[in-house]
Amino acid sequence: MNTILEHDYEVAPGLPQALPRDEHIVWQGSSDARSLALGTFHVRKLAVYFAALLGLRLGLQLLDGASVATALSGVAVLAMLAAIVLGLMSVYASLLARSTVFTITNRRIVIRCGVAVPLTVNLPFSRIDAVDVRERGDRSGEIALVPERGSRVSYVLLWPMVKPWRFVRVQPVLRGLCDVASVAAILADAIGADAKETATAETSARETRRPAETAEKPSESAGWRDWLEYPRMPLAAATSLALVALISVALLRVSGAGPEPVSVGSAEPVAAEIALAFEDRDDGSVVVVDVADGSVIDVLEPGTNGFVRGMLRSLVRARRAVDAGAEAPFYLRRMASGRLMLSDAVTGQEIDLRAFGPSSVEAFGRFLELEGRQAGGTAEPDSTTESSAELAAVASTQ
Repeated sequence: MNTILEHDYEVAPGLPQALPRDEHIVWQGSSDARSLALGTFHVRKLAVYFAALLGLRLGLQLLDGASVATALSGVAVLAMLAAIVLGLMSVYASLLARSTVFTITNRRIVIRCGVAVPLTVNLPFSRIDAVDVRERGDRSGEIALVPERGSRVSYVLLWPMVKPWRFVRVQPVLRGLCDVASVAAILADAIGADAKETATAETSARETRRPAETAEKPSESAGWRDWLEYPRMPLAAATSLALVALISVALLRVSGAGPEPVSVGSAEPVAAEIALAFEDRDDGSVVVVDVADGSVIDVLEPGTNGFVRGMLRSLVRARRAVDAGAEAPFYLRRMASGRLMLSDAVTGQEIDLRAFGPSSVEAFGRFLELEGRQAGGTAEPDSTTESSAELAAVASTQ
C-alpha cells in the first residue's frame, strides 16, 4: 500500500509545475529548525521572559509572608505551563522547517511553506524592488524581499515567512537560512544577471521600434500610495507606554509602595462602627471576627472575596513598613453621609471604599450588617491576635 505524502503532487521539490526551458534552478534549500526557533519565534528570549516573571512572582509571594514551600508550589504550575508553551513553539518550528522549501532560479524566487495549508509564492525578479539581508552571529539569518508596489501577497497565509508589521506592503522573507551570506550572494548574482539580460533585450527592442513609439512616457509617481507605509511612531509609542506601565507596577509591587489612601477628616459623625480581625485557616478560608465580643461574623471561602483579601494585603504592607504587628484590629465605619471607611489606627490610614465602586462597598459593608447575627458562632479557642500574627497569609490565599 503506497502512502501519498504531502507534496507528492509537485513535479519537482518546492515547485508546483515544471520550469520553462530557458529557466533553471540556481539554488534550493530549506529553513533550519534551530534558526527558526531562536531567530523567528525567539524561544530563548521567551524563556528568559518567563523566568523573570516566575522569579518576580516567587519574590512577591515571599514578601507577602508565604513560606518557601508554598511559594515554590505556586510557581511550579506556572513553570510547567511556560515549559509547555516553549515546547510547542519548538515543535512548530521543526514542522515548519520540514515543510518549507526556498528555490532561486535565474528568473524568480519560489517560496513553498505551510504546515497545515501548503502555499507556494512566485516572486519574479522584475517584481522585486529591494532585498534586505539580516545575518546573526552564528551566520544564520533571513532575507527579506521588498516587492513592487501593488503586488498582492497574503500576510496571513504566508506567515511566518513575512516581515512583521508590514500589512499593506507585505514583504516575504526567506527565514531560517543557515548560511545567509552565501545565499544572499547567489541571489544577488541571479538578480544582476537577469537585470542585465532584461536590459539587453529592451535595448534591442527599442532600436527596432518606430520613432513615434519610442516617445518617452510620463514617469509614473508612487502618488497616494506613499502614505500607506505602516506607521512606526505610533507603534513605538504604544510599546514604550506598555513597558513603562509594566516596569512601574513591578517596582511598586516589589517596594510595597502604592498610591496614598484617601484621607478623610474625623469631624464627620459616625453612624455605625465595628472592630474587625481576620484569622486565616489552613484550608485557605478566612474567618472574620468581631473584636468586641470575639464572635465570628463571616467566613470567606477559599478563592473568594478577592477585593477584601487585596485590601488586607495593602494594609498589612503598610504595617510592615512601620514595623508594626497585627495585634490591633481594623475599623470599619459607616459615616452619617453614607460613606464606608476602612481605617487602621496603627498606621493612620483611612480609605473611602466608595472610590472602588459599589461592589467593593458591598464586600465590606455586609460585615456591619452581619454584626450581632454571628454567622458562625464564637471564635475558636486560639486567640485572634495570635492566629492572625501574619496577615500576609490572608493575601496569599487569593
